[in-house]
Amino acid sequence: AYLRRAVVNGARSVHRHDLVVRRELVAEAGRADAVDRATAASAEAEALRHLGDGAMLAALRRLPDRQREVLVLRYFADWSEAAIADALGIAPGSVKAHAHRGLATLRARLEATG
Repeated sequence: AYLRRAVVNGARSVHRHDLVVRRELVAEAGRADAVDRATAASAEAEALRHLGDGAMLAALRRLPDRQREVLVLRYFADWSEAAIADALGIAPGSVKAHAHRGLATLRARLEATG
């Protein structure tokens, strides 16, 4: 009975997470800037084009784990702050703080090498 309950709870948790992610994707697709976002080059694509994949990836690898996770999910996977917070089990404010610190560190390191 314990194992069955654990499996059911785990399945429900995954299902709830999928619903939240889908709901956020639908909401984001309906926003006014969705068309521009789909046609314009993304910021990370431009950064990689200018800096080269190697420099950016090396700088990302040197970041603390949480900052790297937040930046990759936000800018490479294009997840919302709410989806990242839900996936990582942290508050949306923490997502913003980790993203801010990570971007500041990346900017400083990439400017130093460039």
